[in-house]
Amino acid sequence: MTKLRDMKASDIPDIMQIEKECFNEPWTADNFLYELRKKVAHNWVVLCDNKLCAYMCFWEIGSELQLNNIAVRKDVRRQGIAQKLLDRMIQYASDQHIKSITLEVSEQNRTAIKFYNKQGFKQIGIRPLYYDYDLSNALILTKKLENV
Repeated sequence: MTKLRDMKASDIPDIMQIEKECFNEPWTADNFLYELRKKVAHNWVVLCDNKLCAYMCFWEIGSELQLNNIAVRKDVRRQGIAQKLLDRMIQYASDQHIKSITLEVSEQNRTAIKFYNKQGFKQIGIRPLYYDYDLSNALILTKKLENV
């Protein structure tokens, strides 16, 4: 059973474990604390059987959402949790009359690219040498929303 709620500072130790297992350049605890204080930020966590299993961070800037971070604990992947988070964010965007959602993803992350393409995200650009750990490029993906 899963439950979605707003992120709290007390969630950060669990988030850091997921962050480190999911990303080559994990955010720091301070990054998440900053997000919790930022006015444009929305930060959600998912609980699976009362244990934090996923999270999402995005910004709402004008009529656009910027998806900054989404991660699911390895032992609960392939259960539709990321899909549910993304669907909830898209519903939120629709409710707020948001025009588009943008994100960056490593060109090496084929699984994520396939997931986002399946959701209707299209590549609109490249950020060369974006990732320090391997100097790979970031693909800039955008999904236009039809609700406006």
